[in-house]
Amino acid sequence: PCTSWKQPELASDSMLRAVSNWYKGAVAKELKKYGLQYHDILIEQHPDVQTAISRLTPEETSNRNKRLKRAMDISLKHSELTKEVQATIDPFQGYLPLERAREERLERLLHP
Repeated sequence: PCTSWKQPELASDSMLRAVSNWYKGAVAKELKKYGLQYHDILIEQHPDVQTAISRLTPEETSNRNKRLKRAMDISLKHSELTKEVQATIDPFQGYLPLERAREERLERLLHP
């Protein structure tokens, strides 16, 4: 008898993973064009995002604002960053302490 049984991977799982990877790549490509990070485009009205932004250091806040201003400028000019600059950007390198903000919000909801 087999002692280590593993559930077979469904075709839909691998297809979903492939679509997910494709979408992540497409998002990364667009963010790199403007020099943005994924956390830059999160909805600021969300309570976790608001809390995380409020906890940024002055330097992190300044860097975030510079990225957003540069992206707006590039967009208005119908341009994009050079390929060399885009190659240096990791759009999924997070900088907002979102997990901590989420955990604290949930704790406040569970224990008012």
